[in-house]
Parts: sequence; C-alpha cells; structure tokens
Amino acid sequence: MLTFLNSAILFGLAAIAIPILIHLFTRQKTKVINFSSLRFLKELQKQKVRRLKLRQILLLILRALVIFALILAFSRPALKQTGSASLESGAQLTSVIILDNTLSMARESEGKRLLDQAKKRALDVVELLRPGDEIYLLYPQAPPKFAHEGPRYNRESIRQLIEDTELSYQKTDYIAAFSLASQIMNESANINKEVYLIGDMQKNALPLTNNGNAAQWFDDTVKFYSLPITPASKSENLAISNIRFGSQILEKDKVVELEAMVENHSDDVVQNKLVHLFVNGKRVGQDALNLEPQAAQSVLFRMVPDRTGQQSGYVLLEDDLLLEDNRRYFTFNIPDEIPVLLVGNRENDTYFIKLALSPDKETMSYIKFDEISPDAITQTNLDNYEVVVLSNVPKFDHVETMRIKNFVEAGGGLLVFLGADVNLRNYNENLHAKLNLPPLTEAISSSNQEQFLSLGKIDFSHPIFKNVFEDEKNVESPHFRFAIDLKTESPLDKIIEYSNGTPFLFESEFQKGRILYATTGISSEWSDLALRGIFVALINRSVSYLAGTTNQHRDEILVGEEITYYPEESSLSANLSMEKPDGSRIRIKPEVTQGKYFVRFNETDLVGIYGLYNGDQIVSKWSVNYDSRESDPTTFETDQLAEIVGTKEFYEIQENEQIAIRLKESRFGRELWKYFVVLALLLLLAEMFIYREKAEAP
Repeated sequence: MLTFLNSAILFGLAAIAIPILIHLFTRQKTKVINFSSLRFLKELQKQKVRRLKLRQILLLILRALVIFALILAFSRPALKQTGSASLESGAQLTSVIILDNTLSMARESEGKRLLDQAKKRALDVVELLRPGDEIYLLYPQAPPKFAHEGPRYNRESIRQLIEDTELSYQKTDYIAAFSLASQIMNESANINKEVYLIGDMQKNALPLTNNGNAAQWFDDTVKFYSLPITPASKSENLAISNIRFGSQILEKDKVVELEAMVENHSDDVVQNKLVHLFVNGKRVGQDALNLEPQAAQSVLFRMVPDRTGQQSGYVLLEDDLLLEDNRRYFTFNIPDEIPVLLVGNRENDTYFIKLALSPDKETMSYIKFDEISPDAITQTNLDNYEVVVLSNVPKFDHVETMRIKNFVEAGGGLLVFLGADVNLRNYNENLHAKLNLPPLTEAISSSNQEQFLSLGKIDFSHPIFKNVFEDEKNVESPHFRFAIDLKTESPLDKIIEYSNGTPFLFESEFQKGRILYATTGISSEWSDLALRGIFVALINRSVSYLAGTTNQHRDEILVGEEITYYPEESSLSANLSMEKPDGSRIRIKPEVTQGKYFVRFNETDLVGIYGLYNGDQIVSKWSVNYDSRESDPTTFETDQLAEIVGTKEFYEIQENEQIAIRLKESRFGRELWKYFVVLALLLLLAEMFIYREKAEAP
C-alpha cells in the first residue's frame, strides 16, 4: 500500500501543466518562403517538420515527467505492507523499552560490555520519541520489574534511568517481561504502541514450552522491535555451574570432599586453567584443568575443616571475558554438638547405643544425648534435638505418632531399631502409615544356634560407610537370629542387606527429614550386632548423617529466591537481622505458621554469603549464586521469538543498521523519495541529450 508522508506537496502536481502551456504559447508557424515549385523540396520539408514535432512532444513529456518525479519525491511516498498498522501522525505513542541487564550482559566485546552497548542502543531509541510520549523502562529479570513507577513523559528522565542501569544477577525471562509489558499496552489509551527488546537474545531467556501467546495479550497495533546485542565472537569463557559435597557427613579434622563443575562455553580448547578453593577466607586448595570446546569437567577438592560452626567459602576461576561467573559460593555447618534423644523400653535397649556414642570422655564429645521412656514422648520437646533414636519401643498412640511425624517433617532425623516388644500391627497403623514407610510383615527367625543371617550387600558409597573400612571385602559380620521382613511395592533405598537379600538397614525421606530404619534389634536375643566393630561406626555415622539434614543447606539458592529458615527457639529474639554480601544488615521479624516460628528473607539481589544473626551471634549462613544458565551464550533466532510472542509485526534491527531509518520504515513504510529523485535525474539527462541533438541538427 502506497502512502504519502508529505501529501500537501501533491498539489504541486499542477506544475506539470507549465511545460505544456509553454509549449502551446511558443509554437511557431512555418514561414512562407517563395521557392520554385519543386515537389522534391516540399516533400523534404514535410519530413523535417514531422521529426521536429515528434522531438518537441518527446521533450514535453520528459519535462512533465521530471516535474512529476520531483513532486513525488518531495511528497515522501512510502510503501507499507498490506495489513500492517501505520503510526498515526501526531498521535501520542506508548513505548516500553525492555533493556536486558542480566548477568550475561556483563560479557565484553571489543573492549566494551554488552550492557554498555545495549544502553547506547536504548538511548538511540529514546532520541526518536517525541515529547509527551509515554515511556517505560523494563528490566527482563525474573521476575521482571520496571525501573520507575508510572509512565515517564520526559525523555531526559528516561535517559538518566538508562545510564544508571546496573547489572542484575537474576536470571533472564523475556516472555515474563513481555507479559508485564502487555499490561501497560492494554491499559494505554494511546493509538500508537511499541515494544523494544534490547539484549543478547540468550536462548535460555525463552521458556521451554509456550504457555502463552503474545497475540492474546496485545492487539494488532502493537509493534515489536528486536535489537540484538551480541559479541563479535565466542571468546573464552569458563563458568562454575555447580558445587556439591562428596560426603554429607562433615566433621572437624576429617577429610571432606567438595566437587566443582566447570563448563567451557567457548569454541576454543582451554589448557592449564587454575581453579582455587577458598574456605573462611583462606585458600585451601588448587587444581588445573584442560577443557575441550563446549565441554564440562568436575574438579574434586579435599579439605580438612579445622573448626566447627557455620562456615562458608567459594571456588574461583582465573579471569576471562565474563568475570561474574568465575566465582561460586557455598556454605556448610559442622555443629558444635548434636543433641540426640534416645527412646527405649528397657535400659538394655539403649545401653549399647550410649556406649557407642560416648566410648570415652574425649571421643565424639560433640554428640550429646538424653534418654527417656516411650511414655515421655508427649511431654518432651522434640524440637530441641537433631536426631531421635527409637529402640524396641512397643507401640505409639496417635499423639505420639504425630509428634514424631512433625519432628521428621520439619527436618529432624529418625533412627529406628526393632525388638521383642514391638507391636507390628501398631507400627503399621501408626508410625509407618504417617511416615510413608513400607509395612512390616513377618519375622525371620532361627531357633538353631548355628543357623543365622549374616550381612549381605553393603552400599559402601553411602555417606555412612564411605571411607570407613580399609578392607571393604572383609567386614566382620554380626549374627542375626531375628529380623522383620517388609512388604515393598516400590524399590527401597537399601544401605545394608541380609545374606538372604532382605533389607537390614534402609533409608527413607519424608518432607525435610530423613529416616534410617533397621529391621532387627540390638538385644542379644535378636543379634550380636552391638558386640561387633561395625556397630560403633553405624551408630555414630548414622547420627551424624541424620543431623546433616538440618545442619546443611542442601538446596542451592539463586539470586532473587527466598530464604526460609526455622530457627530454634533459643535463637529467637527481637534482634534478628540478615547480613547481605555487601555488609549491610536488615532487621527481620519472625513469623509463625502452624505453631512454629520461622524467618523469611526476599532481598537476595546480590551474589555471595548471607548470614542470619541474633545480635552479634551467627545463627545460620546461606550461599546465593547466579543461575548457571546465564553463562551459556547460545542465542535464539528472531523468528523463534516472533513465533513465541505471536505478534503480527516483529522487526529486527541489527547493530550495523541505523535505528532512525528502520523505525521510520516500520512506522510509515519504506520511503521511495530517493528512487523518484534518481528517476528525475535520469529524465533530465534524457531531456538534455534530446535537446542537444535538436540544437545540433542543421
């Protein structure tokens, strides 16, 4: 569809009549000259007159076309695609500038950060907006947020906001940003609406599935502009994507394994890159690695913690073009003591457990235990303990069962031993039903003193037994005379099996807590387990392992996610505060849910270590890291984004293109005035050539 941006000039088409009028008024009649009456000369005269008239008509047409082409050029004709919406002349515009300021924009290209290049492109867009236009600046982080409240009508204020834009460590979500922008567009009364996306077009910024379609959010008058900012090349960039502990049992002066995953996001081979491990501000490990292009490799560190308590550290890579993903933080806790509650029906039910937990005054002193009878469960505050050990407890009523269930649900550890006094039906109906444990079935027994069950398969990779036995093939086996079988409908996480393949010790997770369940008892009538060397290691490491479910933060927290913590009542006060990585502290007020106190903290906008303090006393620590997907420079195609957002008009403006020209073309169509100027020049050349030929003719 052809439109004219300066249609008033079209009245100038009347000037085409000027050469016609000149031609009519300057026509000359042929002079009569008396010659001799010669037919041949008259015939020559007629031919010459016809050629002259034809040349004059051709010159007249060329001159008229020159004027026509010049008038059209000055009227600025534009070719608009059929069905596309034109910008209403003089009408106000609502524009949303989506400026990507996430971690991936910290990469450098030709000495400049991508974020700085994106800012410049955003400023170029602002220059093309008119006074009075509604302008919004939106950051596509997760969740997306506006840089200001309400619309801005002053270009200078938006310029300042763009220049002041800082890097965010939160992950990118373009689609969520479009969804938020759609709210602005739907509420705007302006006819003209535009959305600009300025960023590195990271593939990870798009959702894996298309849950929504922008065509359902915007009407057809909204235009989308994609302004990609990409590095000149895939330069070297290594990133630490994950950190995990090789063992979940952390003890002072004992070797602890830590594994860091390093990814190479470049197309180059990386050789002899140093990786450093820092704990509590000191470098305690270093390694070098070689990586193929687009490959990943784990680096295993071994360290020996020299103290207990809340501790933190980080893994550090050598500098490259994206410094922000070269460091990843972690926290761990080695408790000063592990409070354990022993529950037994008789004194012998817990006697050997107490000996195993405290063989002398110097060993395992960090495990502190209390002992109660089963009847005292309802009067005991289980929240004061990290681990509860049940040994030969006969039965549980509803109240006792719910107390144990709530304890495990909140993150406590439960260790269960059976025995002669256990009521199997009561266990199945109460404890097993509430904790989602497989039901107990029948006893496996042997009255023959020379026939018994022994140890079968042992999972030595489990943290309880990892690196415990020097000779794993020759572990001294207890003799089991009685055991209880289980009815399992799904595979059990078995740690130890009997020689007949039935489970002796299995693990089960329930909500935030863990359960270790032994299907035998520790009394001499059931087995000689308590007299074997494996027993001490089994009890102590099981307690340490179960306590680790509450002492360690197993789930990594990403920037922008919430920190939630259930502190002990002893650490609650009116002086709770959270210290951020920059050293600032924010007061926190505890909340209550279902009778339990907890704290929550949402201002995790920085990467690093966050510490919860009760006054000046540290309560707990968390590591907050960036989303490792931000390190992947893979980009999506523009048509992928256009398909996902479902818009009718989506324009891509490359970095080497002038924004002003492309915006005018998309708003008003492709201007054709240049072509008409060229046409006018060609017509003038033709006119000059024909006129000169006329003048040179005899």
